[in-house]
Amino acid sequence: MYKVFFVDDEASMRAGIRDSIDWDNSGFTLAGEAPDGEMALSLMQEIMPDILITDVRMPFMDGIELSRKAKKTMPWIKIVILSGHDEFEYAKQAIAIGVEDYLLKPVTSGRLMEILGEIAGKIDEERRSNVEKLISSMQDISASGLIPFAGFSKLPMIEKLRYASKAEAPRFVEDYLESFDSTSIASFMFLYYIFMDILLSSSKIIEEFGGDAKKVLSDFSDIGGLLNADSGIDNIKALLTSIMEKVIDFRDAAAGSKYNEIIARAQEHIQSNYADKDISLHSVAKEVSISPNHFSTIFSQETGETFIGYITRIRLEQAKVLLKTTQMRTSDIGYEVGYNDTHYFSYVFKKHTGLTPKEFRSK
Repeated sequence: MYKVFFVDDEASMRAGIRDSIDWDNSGFTLAGEAPDGEMALSLMQEIMPDILITDVRMPFMDGIELSRKAKKTMPWIKIVILSGHDEFEYAKQAIAIGVEDYLLKPVTSGRLMEILGEIAGKIDEERRSNVEKLISSMQDISASGLIPFAGFSKLPMIEKLRYASKAEAPRFVEDYLESFDSTSIASFMFLYYIFMDILLSSSKIIEEFGGDAKKVLSDFSDIGGLLNADSGIDNIKALLTSIMEKVIDFRDAAAGSKYNEIIARAQEHIQSNYADKDISLHSVAKEVSISPNHFSTIFSQETGETFIGYITRIRLEQAKVLLKTTQMRTSDIGYEVGYNDTHYFSYVFKKHTGLTPKEFRSK
């Protein structure tokens, strides 16, 4: 199953894509959608889609900028850009970013599925190539012990182990196994290499947090004893999930105090800089010296709200104070708390309070 994320500021266009395709039977899943690039980027960093379909012209962050930032943080992502105009400059920038296709609207569901099918083929080929690299990198395999981490690239799904919560472990395993075809999964040797890949990735994460991988994963060192040619898929999933949970438990225990400090620093930075128009998940993550994807995950886990939700709440709380205690114009208040666009500020304010800024002031 390939996860698709769709971005377009026209609600009718989003509804058309959502409703005109039989997603349940397409081999793809519409994992998320957004009306603008700024909101999309935040959601995508949590969903980690395989494919992004985006309109080129949108408020707050256009499709070109969204594609550029998405490629930087999710290098595996495949991108299709939609445009209502045959604009050479946009197309040139899209090519430079490395998008898969640049389509002129209107786009039929049949044409879109054709493009998605071609992209799925590319994804499958890349996954096969990654597995071949993995296998070729494994030498001197011992059935009774772990191989020291070799430092080669991992499949994108395996990289998510660094950020997954324990509750996500079963879905993590499902997604990972779905990235391989059924013929490969049926091969005992291929399963052996899948376990080696996961154990190697797990070892790296444990070492990153100062642990001894051989001790933490001692229950799984005898792969030959754990696996056999008759292992059913449910047993395989259960075993892989156990590995994930063991690593996540260790990671969370080792990172608890570290995360508290990171979140406190991030919140202090946001509260001091919420009026900065350029503040973003990426800039705050850089401030606390961790990756944007990891920051997004631990921020949500530790605070109970997303980064966008938190900064929006801080901005609106300050806007309420200014509305009640000053005679500043609404447009100036929006700008003062970090919004470039007056209409967007009013939209966000009403969405969260049920009142327009003017109604709130006069209440």
